[in-house]
Amino acid sequence: MQRRIMPVAAALIVMSLAGCSGDAGTPAATPTPPYDLAPRPVRDFEVPVRASPAAVGKLKITPIGLRTGMCCVVGTHAEWPAKGEYVHVRVQIQNIDRDRQKFDALEQFLVTSDGRAHRVDVNAMNIKRQDHRVTLGAGNVLEMDLIYDVPKGTAVKAIRFTGTVTTAIGGLKVDTQRQDVPLPPTSR
Repeated sequence: MQRRIMPVAAALIVMSLAGCSGDAGTPAATPTPPYDLAPRPVRDFEVPVRASPAAVGKLKITPIGLRTGMCCVVGTHAEWPAKGEYVHVRVQIQNIDRDRQKFDALEQFLVTSDGRAHRVDVNAMNIKRQDHRVTLGAGNVLEMDLIYDVPKGTAVKAIRFTGTVTTAIGGLKVDTQRQDVPLPPTSR
């Protein structure tokens, strides 16, 4: 009885392995469909930015909107004039990792046409209630504004995204990556 089972079991194993060999008769894998998200209107004084995402660290960051030439920021508790003029860059941040990732808005720079790199304006960010540092869960997506105060009449050139590469064990920082993404010179 055992002698008959062994050849049958061996034949089944060979047949199952042959079925997994990927021959020409095997149908191709179906691509993963995208989410069907409704388009949203662009905010007042903002132009949509169509740019490729920057992969920095384990984050994918994409500028999606730009407002330039803003004289002040107004929030629920304060109004703050610019020393020059404010530039708002709307960004979408996606964690492409299986672990939590940190995004530090204070490490993202706006590059103007004169080659200078500008830090976000902390007062303007606070008034518009935009977080300086956020933690994104695995696979999460976040949109937020980065607000810069630049000299009046200065054209924007790019936004410089910065991200940290960490180890899988202990989250130790091992490298910093930067990538410039071109922006249109003005939103008007």
